[in-house]
Amino acid sequence: MYDLRKSPEKGDFPFWYNSSMNNEITVRKDIELGTWQGLGGAITEATAYNYAKLSPEKKHRLLEAYYGERGLAYRWARLSIGSNDFCLKPYRYTQKTDLSDFSIVHDEKWVIPMARDVLGKKAVKFVASPWSPPDFMKLGLKSRNYSFLKPWCFDDFAKYMKMWLSAYKNRGVDVSFVTIQNEPRAKQVWESCIYSFLAQKKLAYKYLAKELKNDDVQILLWDHNKETLSSVADRLFQGRYVTAFGKSEKIAGLCFHWYDGTFPDEMWRVRQKYPDILMMSSEMSCGFSPYDEVAWKNDAKLYCRELLNDINAGASVWIDWNMLLSWRGGPSYCKNYLKSPIILNEAGNDFILTPIYRALKRFAELFPVGSKVIRLNYDTNDIVAVGRKVESSYEVVVVNVSDGKQEISVKLGDKTENRVLNELDMVKVKV
Repeated sequence: MYDLRKSPEKGDFPFWYNSSMNNEITVRKDIELGTWQGLGGAITEATAYNYAKLSPEKKHRLLEAYYGERGLAYRWARLSIGSNDFCLKPYRYTQKTDLSDFSIVHDEKWVIPMARDVLGKKAVKFVASPWSPPDFMKLGLKSRNYSFLKPWCFDDFAKYMKMWLSAYKNRGVDVSFVTIQNEPRAKQVWESCIYSFLAQKKLAYKYLAKELKNDDVQILLWDHNKETLSSVADRLFQGRYVTAFGKSEKIAGLCFHWYDGTFPDEMWRVRQKYPDILMMSSEMSCGFSPYDEVAWKNDAKLYCRELLNDINAGASVWIDWNMLLSWRGGPSYCKNYLKSPIILNEAGNDFILTPIYRALKRFAELFPVGSKVIRLNYDTNDIVAVGRKVESSYEVVVVNVSDGKQEISVKLGDKTENRVLNELDMVKVKV
């Protein structure tokens, strides 16, 4: 079996592989990447607010579209600890510095009811992320416009997150994974907070792990972009506060976003060096434009490019951002409007399955949860692909993400299968 810990070599990276044919895909049956654990989406306040507008029958259809086995077969959902840019307005769980008035009553109006409806559909794993500590715990005393967690409030903030997790559990929503901060290096005008790498480790290893020691909740690090992911991993998994990474049952792995690019080579370096961690894509979305079937096909290509390259580079979970936005890409109190795979119609009483949704659905049909992922090599921007082992054979899912027709060739040893794919075609090739 291929050793993921060995030094990277030419041919081990998807865009460094020199093939004799531009769209040639080579199956690396000696490199198994673990089990595909499925897709998911975020239950933001915007999503839950839009969901609440639907009739009971349409709510059922929406959940079937996402979590049903004939839909996207989602297995995951992401939650926000406190307000974020996709809320109707900023809100807080506590006004007092001793947290004695802590309450999640705000979430009981929209978010928790939708989370419970999702759980009524199937067993789902929840991931939770804070966008900011409470303002009184921050230098500058503002949850918005970033700033920093006060050095003397690390313990308080860990207790605050523990209180949120317990409150959700008491309402029937068990969270499996928590991150310490959404995008810890982003200076946003909405809720955000900046952390050095040392501060991230201090909060995760020293304080939050201690608070969660008796809970079935694990911690994921980073939750930001991937352009330097391999050096990020080294800085978070090594050095001060990291006494025995890999032996700590609380630190489970890394999660990341796509907004600065896909960077499969960075991901693959991480997967090779830290083969036992969970690698999760925790947020994907595209900028807003008025709904148009043809124009939104380009966004479907972006989703396919990100999703398949992430899996081929070692990700086993992939979570989208908002599940249901309005025709206008919201609500977002700070007007950070975006697209979602399903959107409300203009009247707000029904929903539309967009090309993004249809591409994800096709993928879910061809690459089911539980697939044993194997590594592929390819050297092209025109197609993306993922592979899986099925008993003694192999299946490769290929998508044409170019603007025209493409010829592809899938190789396993001396065996070759050829196909011609039209734009955004997604096919399964057995070898």
